[in-house]
Amino acid sequence: MNLLVSFIVLGLVATALGGLTPLAAHLLSRDGLRRIFAYRSGILVAVTFLDILPEAWKFHPTLAGSGAMTAFLLFYIVQNFTMVDSCTEYLEDCRTHALGLAALAGLFLHSFMDGFNLSVSFAATETAGLAVGAAMTLHKLMDGFTLTTVFQQAGYSRAGGWWGLAFMAAATPLGAAASAAGISHLNPAAAAALLGVAGGSFLYLSAAEFAPRLHRPHDLPAFLSFGGGVVSLWLLHLLAH
Repeated sequence: MNLLVSFIVLGLVATALGGLTPLAAHLLSRDGLRRIFAYRSGILVAVTFLDILPEAWKFHPTLAGSGAMTAFLLFYIVQNFTMVDSCTEYLEDCRTHALGLAALAGLFLHSFMDGFNLSVSFAATETAGLAVGAAMTLHKLMDGFTLTTVFQQAGYSRAGGWWGLAFMAAATPLGAAASAAGISHLNPAAAAALLGVAGGSFLYLSAAEFAPRLHRPHDLPAFLSFGGGVVSLWLLHLLAH
């Protein structure tokens, strides 16, 4: 629980620091951000296959798979209509999704699921929790930057952008609290489903980040960053076991 709270606090601090970054936007290029996100995606893909889904399968394979499929489809359906991840919106310079109430709801859902899935990951194994916590902290730093930028591009004032950023940041501890409050009392079937939801979420968010890159000019550093994320988690997994 102490580690979970620590990562939630780190996530909030990272979001705030990221929110300040647009004041020095020249420090970050889209290419640099893509490589950071690729590393994060590698971590999430690896932790899903090495920790989250194997743990879920122990409880109930069918419900674990159903939970993963439900989360994947839910994110896919929502993102067809509105924003889900400000990072991919910024990186792809998206002109399809407008920042309206539906987009704010989608972004809030994503932030809520960050906290929810972090708590579920710690419930699976400490290694999974540490890996997801590290990936989430990195993501929140970039989230702060991209959210603030997206708010500015939508015409929000600096104060309005900060209020929007605070609203999104608050969703993460809410998600962690909602999950942590009940996960210790769940029966195996429900635990399998929730772990599946976490795994499906991680796979979708990772795929949504790196899949578009397959149809663009080859970016070797991003490819290597993704591999680095996978290898980092694999080595952590070996050391822990």
